[in-house]
Amino acid sequence: MTTRPNIQVTALEVWTWAEATFPKRTDQSMFLKLYSELGELADSGGDRLEFADVMILLLDYAVRKNIDIHKAISEKLEINRARQWEVNSVGVMSHVKEQ
Repeated sequence: MTTRPNIQVTALEVWTWAEATFPKRTDQSMFLKLYSELGELADSGGDRLEFADVMILLLDYAVRKNIDIHKAISEKLEINRARQWEVNSVGVMSHVKEQ
């Protein structure tokens, strides 16, 4: 059985590269790039390297904001598992808001 790398290790690797390559990046510049990369991912129909571009930006941002992304995802999954979900007429999924 192969061992999966911890996402925090990958996030730190991404952040280290981004710090060396784009030391003057800002939250705003990162979000603008993220919007661009999301568009490329959508246009690509799910190309794995376009997906990687989106993840690289998200992981870099998480480290910049001192977010333990593994812990945050685990916590959010727990919340999502307890929610009721619906799909609207165009296929967009959302949780049912509590009244």
